[in-house]
Amino acid sequence: MDLLPFILAFLAGFIVKAVDWLDDDRKSKNPIKYALAATYGLAIGYLIGTATFSTLFLAALVAQVFARKVDTFAHQLGFLVAAVSLLGFGFPSLDLVVFVFFVALAFCDELKLVGALKPLTDYRLFLKLGALVMVAFGRLDYLIAILLFDGAYMLFDLIGKRIK
Repeated sequence: MDLLPFILAFLAGFIVKAVDWLDDDRKSKNPIKYALAATYGLAIGYLIGTATFSTLFLAALVAQVFARKVDTFAHQLGFLVAAVSLLGFGFPSLDLVVFVFFVALAFCDELKLVGALKPLTDYRLFLKLGALVMVAFGRLDYLIAILLFDGAYMLFDLIGKRIK
């Protein structure tokens, strides 16, 4: 098993949250956020172009557009780098049913549910549950990849809350 895609999934999650933190929490004008956005864009582009779980990352990227989460220049840059990098890494072959399944779940993760359903969106469980379903089809890679991405995202969130 090639570990590079899983390492990149982890790093991408960490860096995406770092850019979120710089943009949303710190309202930073530091240009490092653009370099970080380009870096995560390249990593995500590589994953979409080459990883066995490419459909998951492509679907999540598309869902971000529909959910209007590509809302700062840094994230627009990350998205653009991911899209353009596909020219070099190649476009994945898609199972349309799996792609639509993950786009819908990734979009649901961006909703703000309340009450008893609030944890589903607070912890972005829809995409993880969808990846868990893929295990039944012999695709553990989807679950590992999203757990690594989201785990790193949450790790930076914890770190960011401790930085003054």
